[in-house]
Amino acid sequence: MNQEIKRLNEAKLQWINDIKMYQDFLKGKSQTYEGKYGASEYIAMAKNRISDINQKLKAINKES
Repeated sequence: MNQEIKRLNEAKLQWINDIKMYQDFLKGKSQTYEGKYGASEYIAMAKNRISDINQKLKAINKES
């Protein structure tokens, strides 16, 4: 159980770091339309993954 919580928290942290990286990319000046679109899509996907992880963590905490 603790291993799964640790794994989920590590994955969540990685998604958060990815979001920050892509947000910084979007703040830059040299971007193509495809780059902007891809970064925006990736950020949306990462936010959904974080939401999924939070739900799994809540479920694990309820089981404990």
